[in-house]
Amino acid sequence: MKIKLYGSLRQKAGAAEHETTGTTVHEALANLCTYHDALRTAIFDGAALRAHVRVMVNGHDCELADGLETAVSANDQIAIFPPIAGG
Repeated sequence: MKIKLYGSLRQKAGAAEHETTGTTVHEALANLCTYHDALRTAIFDGAALRAHVRVMVNGHDCELADGLETAVSANDQIAIFPPIAGG
């Protein structure tokens, strides 16, 4: 499946898009982080997502489904948005 990264996450991974595998959002993100360790601390706080990190699966916030246990398949697209501050 394709994972799209936005903002500072893009810089930490060195690219805007990556291919990975997994059957849940958590597996897919964990697989991605094995190749990009800087992402692990940016995305996860222990086993949970960091506050304000949004993960979308095919345009839908995974927190509104089953969170990190949301099922995904090879044809899905995951988008990860870092916290954004401003005023």
